[in-house]
Amino acid sequence: MSAAPTGSSARPPAAGSDASAEAGNSLAGTPIAVTTEGTTVVIAVEHRLDRFAGDALLDAASAAVATGPSRLDIDLRKLESFTDEGARSLVSCRTLGSHLAEGLHYRTGRGPGRDALLAAYADAGDLPGGA
Repeated sequence: MSAAPTGSSARPPAAGSDASAEAGNSLAGTPIAVTTEGTTVVIAVEHRLDRFAGDALLDAASAAVATGPSRLDIDLRKLESFTDEGARSLVSCRTLGSHLAEGLHYRTGRGPGRDALLAAYADAGDLPGGA
């Protein structure tokens, strides 16, 4: 159970970077939404997680981590479908979140979001601690 997202709905800018404003525009047309909840950045993936959405997820996660949050959450509760390539991006996010004080966590329920997470980590050989 988690609270409804609050705060900014735009991609968080990297401190002191003019390029971050331009990079935020790259999320247009993707199923990725970035919000901030205190010191946690939440990246929600909606509809379909394919290679294109996975690349956008990694871009958003990299930009979010650069802002210095204590925690990164990947919200998969509104996911409707995924491809293997898209699911693999979830494992790639683990490395990005490993340097944060509270790490990376996944928000899932039953259905495609949980299935994508399980598929992603089936090849990695272990499940993430926050799932």
